Amino acid sequence: MEKTFRTNFSMLVVHMWLCLRRLKAEGKEGIELGQYVYEIYNHDLETRVSKAGVNLLLSKWMRELEKVFYGNIVAFDTAMLPEAKQDDLQNAIWK
Repeated sequence: MEKTFRTNFSMLVVHMWLCLRRLKAEGKEGIELGQYVYEIYNHDLETRVSKAGVNLLLSKWMRELEKVFYGNIVAFDTAMLPEAKQDDLQNAIWK
């Protein structure tokens, strides 16, 4: 894979989804820890965007990245439903 902000972001989203999905299965404490992990992820993402030289548009970028993050999370979760096709998760990840 080409090492770009977009590919790094995509891999972070996949890893965050895996972590958050696992933590959610642990109940209330897992969900609380997941929120903490998500806040750390957001802080790290802000730093990465800032280092990429997007300082003036940081809040706009963060809103857009958050939409992409949640859109991917929904797509990944949908691909894990019992009625999903076998390759739905693979297709959602490589989208």
